[in-house]
Amino acid sequence: MSTTIGQYGNFGSSLILSAGIDAMTQEQQTIAWETSTDTLSETYAGLGQARSAAISLAPQITQVAAWQTNVTNAQNSLSVQADALTQIVSLAQSLSTSLIGVTGTTTDSAVTATAGEATTALSELATVLNTSDGSGYVFAGKDSTEPPIEDTASVTSGTLATQIASIVSSLGSSDASTVIEQATTAAADNTAGTSVFSSQLSVSGDAATALQKSVVTGSNTSTEVGIVATQGTAASLTSTGSPIRDLMRDMMIVSGTSGMSSTTSGYSDLVSQVYSSLQTTISQLTDMESSVGTTQDNLTANATLLTSMNTALTGQLGDARDADLAAVAVQSSSLDTSLKASYMLVSDMKSLTLANYI
Repeated sequence: MSTTIGQYGNFGSSLILSAGIDAMTQEQQTIAWETSTDTLSETYAGLGQARSAAISLAPQITQVAAWQTNVTNAQNSLSVQADALTQIVSLAQSLSTSLIGVTGTTTDSAVTATAGEATTALSELATVLNTSDGSGYVFAGKDSTEPPIEDTASVTSGTLATQIASIVSSLGSSDASTVIEQATTAAADNTAGTSVFSSQLSVSGDAATALQKSVVTGSNTSTEVGIVATQGTAASLTSTGSPIRDLMRDMMIVSGTSGMSSTTSGYSDLVSQVYSSLQTTISQLTDMESSVGTTQDNLTANATLLTSMNTALTGQLGDARDADLAAVAVQSSSLDTSLKASYMLVSDMKSLTLANYI
């Protein structure tokens, strides 16, 4: 008789054995997934008691990563601005050196050459102030999408430049101090059409300082990043309150001296006062460079702290979520042995006939 035992009393045993094999096969697939991903479960639900820790840690890691991105972007912007400030200081120092050359007895050609240098420097200053870090204008403050100088050509030939050139041309009938004061008033004018700066930056030095960009770099922690083109303090008779605006004014004054010479009434005094103003401006611009450097140092320290936080949190999440590959290997080996034994038993049971069973 060739009928197998599986068709009779052994049918129930076969079903139980088959179900056990299915369960072990599924468990083996789960172990294979854990081994390939080094993770206990695709979902939080599969983490068991470690679920709550994993759920709380994941958003913390995401938040720290966001702060790290903010720090990286801020560092990039500051690095670009630091280079730009170095260029601006260099322009101021070059003009200061040129003024030494026309101090005292000098010819109109020397004065005109210096005036030409100032005009070129003005154009370069406008370009530098519109420096971008790839995502926005570094001197624009909070709204970095709007360039600080709306029309760079206006810096050398616009309303303000023309107005200051006219003021300088009155030298002789007006003394040097009056020229400086009138040029300062014009340079501090925030009226649309006169100011060369964007509408958001055409404000007082104090108001512009408040426009500094702020980035979140930690829990309840934010950092003010960068220099705003027109930032500074309150204006006075001889200062717009903004070092960059004062530099622009001084360049415009020197540019307006074209055709003059040391014999022009008040010229020597004007050069002396502009030179003195430039020394103050250079010192203030250098302080701005230092403040940017300090912010960079603080952000570097902050980045180190965030890296440590990220490492610690990631480690804790790993403890809750990552698979123990050694234990998984042992479990996998045990399952393989059990499955082989089960398949052998199934094979043996299939070969049994009713006669063998009886």
